[in-house]
Amino acid sequence: MSARRRRWISALVVAAVGAALASAVVASSFDDGSSLTAAIDEAPLVRVADIEADEGAPALGVYTQLTDTGHVCVWEAVSAASRRGGGCNTVDDPLNGQPVSFTLSYDGGPAPVDVRSATVFGLALSEVAGVRILMSDGSWRAVKLKKARVGADEFKAFGYRFRKSDLKSGNGPVAVVAFAASGAEIGRQTTGIG
Repeated sequence: MSARRRRWISALVVAAVGAALASAVVASSFDDGSSLTAAIDEAPLVRVADIEADEGAPALGVYTQLTDTGHVCVWEAVSAASRRGGGCNTVDDPLNGQPVSFTLSYDGGPAPVDVRSATVFGLALSEVAGVRILMSDGSWRAVKLKKARVGADEFKAFGYRFRKSDLKSGNGPVAVVAFAASGAEIGRQTTGIG
C-alpha cells in the first residue's frame, strides 16, 4: 500500500473517530426525556385543588409533583392513580417568569361550539390575590385559588371547568389574568382561542 493511500485511510479513520466522539458529546448533552419520564413515574403527586363535576364530566383533581430531575409538574386527573394531563417546568422557573401559569385542556373542538368539556388549571405566585378568565364575549369567570406548597415554595393552585352553555354559544376563554390585592392586573396569558 502506498504512503499516500495510508495517509488517506489514516485521515478517514481520524475523521470518523472524531465525528463519533463529537456525536457522543452532543448526544450526552441532550436528554431524550426518558429521565424526566422516569422521575414523573416515581415522584408522588399532591392534590392541591379541585375541579367540580359538571353535566356528565367527572370531578377532577389538580396535582403537583416535584421530581428529582428538578421539575415542577402540574396535572389534572380523576385521581392520582389515573391517567393525567398537564406539564412540567424547571424548578428554578416553575411559572415561566409569569405570575400565573396554566394549562387549557379540552375535549372536542377546535371551535368552542364543538368542545364537549374544557378546563383550565395551574399555579399562581403566592402574592397573586385573584385569577380570572377573560371570555371571548368580554365577560369574566372568577377562579377559586387555594394555597399550595410545592417543595419549599408557596403558590396558589386553581382549577376551573367551563360551563357548557358558554362553549355551546361559542364563548371561549381568551386569557387567564392575575390580579394584585389592589385589583390591578399583574399578569396576563392568552389561551390562543378567540
